[in-house]
Amino acid sequence: MRRIAEAARQAFAAKGLADARIDDIAQAAGVTKQLVYHYYRSKEELFACVLDESSATTMIDLVAIELDQFPPREALRTLLNHMISPYSDPMLSALAQEGIRYHENHITPRNSFTDLAPKLKEKMRDTIERGVRAGEFRSDVDPDLFLAAAVQTTTSAYVSRYTVATLCGLDLNRDEDADIWRRYSVDFVMAAIEAKRSDCHSLKRPLPPEQRN
Repeated sequence: MRRIAEAARQAFAAKGLADARIDDIAQAAGVTKQLVYHYYRSKEELFACVLDESSATTMIDLVAIELDQFPPREALRTLLNHMISPYSDPMLSALAQEGIRYHENHITPRNSFTDLAPKLKEKMRDTIERGVRAGEFRSDVDPDLFLAAAVQTTTSAYVSRYTVATLCGLDLNRDEDADIWRRYSVDFVMAAIEAKRSDCHSLKRPLPPEQRN
């Protein structure tokens, strides 16, 4: 099953759910097509399992981050950066993009994302509350809405690369451009919650390295 899942992960990331073939997945895993169908009733069920496994790995790492050791601003920035970091893997980005289409057109079974989401929401809520008590964050923030907006702001670019490339000329397949997006999107989210507006989170495009000195 491990070999099947890994072969399926690569096939779905490269070709998408519609074009990936069970025959090819079975051949890559070194098993028969019949054995694949013994474990998974359909290609869609196999895809859902691959999505769930990828989501579980990402979410488990995210909810395990210890933030209490950081001041609120640093804690929130750490959490936001960890939301983005898995998307440096092009395969995960491709699966996430395909997963969005899948969830919009299928009844989604209970999975690791829905199971672990309450812990992530609690982590965000605790961080915001600490920031409010410290006078660093605005007090008129809905934590759940802020979390959803923060996730969309920071990570959606990786499943909408064409839009980002067209509107601001960033190719997120390039490490330098991906770093520009990471820093900009995190600063954008931080600026939205700061109790006092300042210039510490610049919303201008960073200068290229050769122009920073």
